[in-house]
Amino acid sequence: MKSIFQTSAAALAVGMSFSLGGAAADTASDPNARDLLILADWFQGEFDNEEQLWFENDPRSNTPEADRHQRVHTIHERINAPQFGEHVFYVEEYVDHDPTKIIRQRIVIFESDLERSEIRMRQGFFANAESLVGAHNKSEVFESLTNEDVFFIDTCDVFWRRVADQFEGEMDDKACVFGDGDKRRYSVHNLTLSASKYWREDLTYLVADNSFYTGTKPGHPTEMRRADRFICDITFRTEDGAQAFEDLSIHTQGGTIDVVRESDGKPISLMIRQKEYPYYSERPDFMFFSVRETGQYRSIAYSVTDTDARRIGINTAGIGAHCHREGYEFRESLELLDTIK
Repeated sequence: MKSIFQTSAAALAVGMSFSLGGAAADTASDPNARDLLILADWFQGEFDNEEQLWFENDPRSNTPEADRHQRVHTIHERINAPQFGEHVFYVEEYVDHDPTKIIRQRIVIFESDLERSEIRMRQGFFANAESLVGAHNKSEVFESLTNEDVFFIDTCDVFWRRVADQFEGEMDDKACVFGDGDKRRYSVHNLTLSASKYWREDLTYLVADNSFYTGTKPGHPTEMRRADRFICDITFRTEDGAQAFEDLSIHTQGGTIDVVRESDGKPISLMIRQKEYPYYSERPDFMFFSVRETGQYRSIAYSVTDTDARRIGINTAGIGAHCHREGYEFRESLELLDTIK
């Protein structure tokens, strides 16, 4: 899966309007005000489609290899950039479980569009995207961004509407056009967002005959699920002592931590997979935590817990691996524990 906007910023900007910021609606009379807050809240976080790949690669799914998706992980970090608006996010996305394979970097702004009775999502493109890699961990860099650093293509805005318990977004038909000659094409960007899931279709079609050009297969969106974060400690024990790692971060949608055990030089991986198992009719949702030699399918040890577990761990064969949900405090009072869901 390749981002349709890997084309140079200069080429995209030719002949297209762009602007910075936007007028904020009066929330007291804005029928979109509540949905705007909910949409922004759900958009914040990390999403990954590892579960989709697991199912597609399982022989029982009978998914043709040509129809299988690429692994996609996206990070949506809310940033303080009032020069762009109130609900502003930095988006960084990579593929193949490799943070160096970045396919998308954006500034995303959510605004109420009263004329359309929808929520407008404006996408900002960076003049120097490479300088902002990893900026979700140093969001203060956005405080000084200016109109010279970011441009917006108004015809490529996405418009969201509430449908039951989710939001659906799409571009205007054949509005986001780019490319030259017989490769001139338009983008189709269909999005679905709920409290726990983010599905997306990225497609392009040739302007000349409306034929499919590139992107995800039509009707087969990238199905990402919300990823939570755990903080882990790992200990390897031998007769001569112990080797310890502390405060390692891992996400719950097939996230991994890779370390090397000094006693024998073997690479060891931890993995957390929060599953919606399609083949179980009873108790299909669970969190799977495993320790294995890196690259091996079979686990050295594993545990299964509820999806809302706050602490998970394994202690076997000289390996201790214990993780807690990010933000979890170990010494809450009984009263506070009762309020935590």
